[in-house]
Amino acid sequence: MLSYKPTRDVMVYGSYSRGYKAGGYNLDRFELGNTGIAPGLSPFTYFSPRTNADAASLNFGAETVDAFEIGLKVNKRTWGANVAAFRQEFSNFQLNTFNGTSFVVQNINGCKGTMAANGTCADTKPGLVSQGVELEAYITPTRHLRGSAGITYTKAKFADRLVGNENGSVPLDPALFLLPGNINSNAPRWVTTASLAWTPPLGGSGLSGLVYVDGRMTGDYNTGSDLYPEKIQDGYIVANARIGIRGPDERWAIEFWGQNIFNSDYTQVAFNSPLQSSSPNNQSMAQLGRFGTMSNQLFSAYLAEPRTYGVTLRGKF
Repeated sequence: MLSYKPTRDVMVYGSYSRGYKAGGYNLDRFELGNTGIAPGLSPFTYFSPRTNADAASLNFGAETVDAFEIGLKVNKRTWGANVAAFRQEFSNFQLNTFNGTSFVVQNINGCKGTMAANGTCADTKPGLVSQGVELEAYITPTRHLRGSAGITYTKAKFADRLVGNENGSVPLDPALFLLPGNINSNAPRWVTTASLAWTPPLGGSGLSGLVYVDGRMTGDYNTGSDLYPEKIQDGYIVANARIGIRGPDERWAIEFWGQNIFNSDYTQVAFNSPLQSSSPNNQSMAQLGRFGTMSNQLFSAYLAEPRTYGVTLRGKF
């Protein structure tokens, strides 16, 4: 990282970093497949012993990311602001997905040139690039009042042509046919946050009050790693609030709080219902274009928590 301060309260910087995530093996038993042993010799062919060649097919490689960032930071007495532009290039991106029968980690890489008919290519590049701009600001007009806000624009897009390993010799899993050229799951383009905290003194006894609110506005995004259209979540707003009284030096406090106070309904993650579809190999762009959905697949979802209220007691000893 390199930084420079033209004045005491202004800094410009640039940074580069490289991240690493170790590889591993897909050990879900459904991924082991059928060994081809005759039924008379093994009544449980799915769980029969495997060969060394089978082990190689279950391996997924290490993921690396090259991250670049440039930015400007301003810190004044009563306000401050940060702005940054970033770019992250993922090679061998480890995509975690559940295809209705098994949990799979699939490496994702892009193709530099033309793909062969069997879905492989000779030269690869990062399969996922995430880039965008972030702006944050805060203001403290008085000692006991502070507000902050931020907005982020991110475009986390897969390459137009994808393969399943770093040297291009493995095609992309057929269940992931919607990934090429599209935005990664759980990556909304726009996210906006804001908060306000007020801690006024209450008389001369050392007591203080607390009034705090925050909110987060999230744009549309897909919650499924396979990007099926049924898993798209529309944008939503979540707001939280807290009010309380604190003792001298914050030795004790009582706070009443509410989470998701407007009771926004949204899906945290949607996934293919287990064993409730035909083979992923039968899913196709033609089917999506004709029906607008993966019509032979059932889906399940984990929903976000509803409006929640509570009280918190704090103490220091």
